[in-house]
Amino acid sequence: MNSTTVKMKVSFRTCQRQDVQPKQRPKAIGPTAIARRLALAHHIEAMIANGELAGLADAAKRLGLTRARMTQIADMTLLAPQIQSAIALGEVRPNDRQLRDVLKHATWDEQRPVFERETDSQQRRRDSASYPQALGRLSS
Repeated sequence: MNSTTVKMKVSFRTCQRQDVQPKQRPKAIGPTAIARRLALAHHIEAMIANGELAGLADAAKRLGLTRARMTQIADMTLLAPQIQSAIALGEVRPNDRQLRDVLKHATWDEQRPVFERETDSQQRRRDSASYPQALGRLSS
């Protein structure tokens, strides 16, 4: 067996890197993720009503979601209109767990105080200036 040896001279340049600060992302413009899910829930409900989808199982299959997740998203249409409005306008940003707690209550009158309590605890963590205005809208 013949073996061939190749020798190469390689030089690497080194340089001092400047301390680069990561660029801050601009604040997102447009609807929040939870508002988009609410819109999706209404869109799917309309497609089922129009006969374009057979049901939630069909929607879940087409979107690549589990049936359980599809049900969670579709249940958002059962929220009180004032809560849906506050979410859609970005006045409050509840997480999915908070909305599931609210949806345990069947009537809109029962949902509102639970929603206010859930988002109030979240708000204390965020300390946002626009939150009191959203609570005022929910009460009316």
